[in-house]
Amino acid sequence: MENIHFTIENKSLSAKSSLVENILKGTHSFPNLKNKKGLLFSNSILDIFIDEEAKHDTQILTSKENRSIRTLSSGEQKKALLNYLLQQKPDFLILDSPFESLDIASVSNLKEDLIALSSEIILIQLFNRKEEILPIITHVLEIENDEIIENVPIKKYNFKETNFEFKGEVPKPITFYKNIPNQLISLQNVNVEYDERSILKDINWTINKNEFWHLIGPNGSGKTTILSMIYGNNVKAFRQEVYLFGKKKGSGESVWEIKEKIGYFSPAILELFKRKISISQMVLSGFFDSVGLYQTPTTLQIKIADDWLELLNLKNKRNTSFQDLTTATQRLVLIARAMIKHPPLLILDEPLINLDNQGTAIVVALINKIVKESDTTILFVSHREVENLNPNFIYELTPSKNGSTGKIKENS
Repeated sequence: MENIHFTIENKSLSAKSSLVENILKGTHSFPNLKNKKGLLFSNSILDIFIDEEAKHDTQILTSKENRSIRTLSSGEQKKALLNYLLQQKPDFLILDSPFESLDIASVSNLKEDLIALSSEIILIQLFNRKEEILPIITHVLEIENDEIIENVPIKKYNFKETNFEFKGEVPKPITFYKNIPNQLISLQNVNVEYDERSILKDINWTINKNEFWHLIGPNGSGKTTILSMIYGNNVKAFRQEVYLFGKKKGSGESVWEIKEKIGYFSPAILELFKRKISISQMVLSGFFDSVGLYQTPTTLQIKIADDWLELLNLKNKRNTSFQDLTTATQRLVLIARAMIKHPPLLILDEPLINLDNQGTAIVVALINKIVKESDTTILFVSHREVENLNPNFIYELTPSKNGSTGKIKENS
């Protein structure tokens, strides 16, 4: 008899959900798991092993290879964790968003492993996006208040469609930039090596005004290296033909002079916001390129911030703490913060990671609207293509042993 496998939509679980813990402990009314041993396969468990290795230099997941877990790619790390968990001979595994942060090839490999595994043990998959659901899943669990209220065969389950549209217009700029050339970024024959390992090989790429680019490539292909050459203080850029806003990098402009022309979003920004700050203050801080609001904004700046909040349907929550928002809403607020000055270039680094279907649809809708209604050039970065996102061009990095090469694909 074939195993029954379950899936649960992640957003139906509360932030402090005890459901997973209760299933693992056996203290939950779960139909098929009475007296069975279960384990959790998740990024949080992987992080515990990574921290443990860093503190005590104990290579638990990679003891056979005798190498640090940190030196592995995201896909290899998840494979090592899966193998370790299977050595404990569980009867079932809870897979918490197993494909998050993986590139296309790693997703495909992990999917194959899990499908093969499904004939031996029961799988319970928590998913963010419908397209991630494993083909061997047989039932969908409906959850309310962290209790299972319904168990529906997947063939009969009605998944909600997610389309989203913002009403109103993108607020007009009140900050104006002088002497911005048509060619914003130019990388010419760029080669980067770290510790004799080639990262980038002969990268030639030009970004002009009013273009919408998608930088794509698997994990470890050099996307972060390219971003750090444009936005950060990567010393490798000073020895290369890297031109930013018409000037060669390292020819006199400070990092801050470059940064004030660039709006930047990355989920890692959230690690900088530890203090309580309201949504309104968060958007306003974009005028000052600060992490938090330390200057008194003008009446006009406050009005523009309110206009952005109105566009995002958040004006009535302007004094709500940023920390209390859902992940998707935090992303919208941080994109508004990065866009409030209408910078010549907006970099969006993995803005969709860890979002469910609805959150993804909302953030993509905002990005498409900014493209349509502003003159800002957008560089969107991710490890895979995104449904309903409509860039003019895709710059794709392909790894090789001599470093990643890049090619331009016109978006069809």
